[in-house]
Amino acid sequence: MRRSALLSVALCVLSVFPAPTLMDAATVIPDKFFGRFVLEKSENFDEFLAAKGVNWFVRKMIQFASVTKVIAKNATSGYNLENLTSKKDTLYHGWKLGETFEAEGLDGNRHNITFEFKDDTLTEKHVRLNDPNDKGETYYYTIDSNDMLVLVRAIFQAVLVTCLVLLEMLPFSMPF
Repeated sequence: MRRSALLSVALCVLSVFPAPTLMDAATVIPDKFFGRFVLEKSENFDEFLAAKGVNWFVRKMIQFASVTKVIAKNATSGYNLENLTSKKDTLYHGWKLGETFEAEGLDGNRHNITFEFKDDTLTEKHVRLNDPNDKGETYYYTIDSNDMLVLVRAIFQAVLVTCLVLLEMLPFSMPF
């Protein structure tokens, strides 16, 4: 009898205080996000880089770089995201939603990187490990009605600086 009373109390506690879950976050990325996307246009990118403190010469070099993003399912588990540029590539293979991993960013520094998917938006958050005051930078990916990958980046300083990047999906087969 005592055991069943304890079990009843435990079940009652579990029903009042449910275990933490990721109810709001999706556990899979929809197929429409998978593909090879090439830069078509960007808006406010120079202002975005200037707000980050990037000097004029480097900003111009960055703006002339070609950019391709590849998002795919990983053959083993998780997902892959590749940033392919004329200057440098970053390859993030085998990551899982909600799990932080360490990798090199496009700036050459080590970052803690976390991907999430919620409200039809894929987010990619980077926190630079070489800067203890870094609050992180988050990239927001959506797919628009024309099957374009829309990337929005924002910096919050004295004013909000938002950058919009449109990437066109190219046909290709998934090599992963």
